[in-house]
Amino acid sequence: MPQVFVWAAIAAITVLFLKPQSPEDVPKAPSVGIYMDFETAPSEESVQVMEKEVSQILQASGVSLDWRSLKDNHGSEPFAGLVVLKFKGACRAGGLYPILNDAGSIDNAASEELGSTRIDRGHVLPYTEVECDRVRQALAYLGPAGQKERQHALGIALARVVSHELYHVLASTTAHAEKGIAKASHPLEDLIPDGKLALSNQESLAIQNAFSKK
Repeated sequence: MPQVFVWAAIAAITVLFLKPQSPEDVPKAPSVGIYMDFETAPSEESVQVMEKEVSQILQASGVSLDWRSLKDNHGSEPFAGLVVLKFKGACRAGGLYPILNDAGSIDNAASEELGSTRIDRGHVLPYTEVECDRVRQALAYLGPAGQKERQHALGIALARVVSHELYHVLASTTAHAEKGIAKASHPLEDLIPDGKLALSNQESLAIQNAFSKK
């Protein structure tokens, strides 16, 4: 039986204060600033793959994603929304990976979160954390591969975790879907294969409705 990792929107914190935008500053097509903060220097290739993959997955929502470093946030860009992504651990494909057991899963890996989005009194906050060290465990399912292929695979894996969490933020919901990117849990090996993923019509509408109320 494949090891299942749970993604969830959890934990209450003090509200994150963002600079309000005046109506004339907000573009007609919702543009969201994604500000990234890495605990350690990431693989540039993995980050580029992640950005491209996330944008493709969320394309049906009609939201445009603009990727930035958190240190570049001066509160002066006219975004319709802002999200802070904190990447914890090592976001690069290197070092040792867990070894699969005879059942094809990772031993001694409890159900752990790969990403989490903070909430405050039932309201989803635009602050997400991604556990890179846990996401990197998915590379155990990749098999023999060169460094470039592992960096690419890590970018895909990160994109699927980030897309799930961004759905919660952009749709302003803690609800999950029965299938697709908004599903509550996935086998870890589902993070690795190449293949086009996209939001369902229901998920896209949820994001569009959330922005129409702003």
